[in-house]
Amino acid sequence: MGRIVIRPRIQTPLLVVLFVVWALLGVMYFTNGEVLAKRDWFGITLGCVLVISGVAGMWRALRLGVVIDSDGMRIRGFDSRERVIPWSTVEAVQCEQVDQRAGLPLFAPVIRTCDDNEALPIRGLGSYSRSGAERRVQQLRNLMAGGAHS
Repeated sequence: MGRIVIRPRIQTPLLVVLFVVWALLGVMYFTNGEVLAKRDWFGITLGCVLVISGVAGMWRALRLGVVIDSDGMRIRGFDSRERVIPWSTVEAVQCEQVDQRAGLPLFAPVIRTCDDNEALPIRGLGSYSRSGAERRVQQLRNLMAGGAHS
């Protein structure tokens, strides 16, 4: 089995655009020239923080998703470390409502592990459409069946 990466279709581009704008705000802070000429250390620090956090945010946004290979699944969230789940510990993949945003239910794949029967929602692959989330779940199930036999 080769390496397969499943990424959120809408969330990733939106986050990348947001953090590009954030980083450009930091760059524009320096283009005025007064910040550097007057040695305004608060301004220099603020500009550097904006640029660095914008680049870090773009990096995190581009890494969002699920990486599947013969060893198992690697879940990469935006706000947390990546989590590796070996195929041997995956019991089931189900579609469940994991959140509610702006009054709309968010459906996403939920991985159940056999070690401690932990439910791990993959919000990055979530959808407001239950059928869209079901397609992702079926895709993960097919890949899980292929990975377990490798």
